[in-house]
Amino acid sequence: MSHKDFQWPLEDDESIVWQGRPAPRCYTFRHWLQATIGTILFLACSFWLMVGVQLVRSEGHSQWLILAPSLLVIGAFIVGPGQLIVSRWRWGKIFYLLTDQRLLVKNKLFGIKVLSFKRNDFKQFKRKEYGRNLLSLRLSFKGSSPVVLECLEHADNFIHLLVDQDEENQPEESI
Repeated sequence: MSHKDFQWPLEDDESIVWQGRPAPRCYTFRHWLQATIGTILFLACSFWLMVGVQLVRSEGHSQWLILAPSLLVIGAFIVGPGQLIVSRWRWGKIFYLLTDQRLLVKNKLFGIKVLSFKRNDFKQFKRKEYGRNLLSLRLSFKGSSPVVLECLEHADNFIHLLVDQDEENQPEESI
């Protein structure tokens, strides 16, 4: 489902101010160190599994020799290359919309669920920078848990539109 196929649940008097989504490469590789370590572990555990299978086949060792490396291969795949695959697939399901009244976030892997936050309830934000024009924002709203908008390009435009001109909504330290 693309962004154009999805109908936002807007009120009659509501108008769109900004819409966006994460930058694809930033979103996919934002946990690159974890993925690299997981991939290295996946390769090492795969080699260990291959040796275990050879020992079971050729020398008749116990089948239990395959169990530990099999579990580690699965776990390392999930942490390493599997994480990259899921992140890239999940990227296609994330959309952000700012209206004159609310912030709407579609960020679910399965199903269509839209989180809604009133702009009047906005308290503060924290930022985590990934590059010169890429950052993630952790937004706090009264009465709800924080929401994170990942890997926004030129997020200053979004911040300028979201934050009122009063001094209460100043950014905190980095995430």
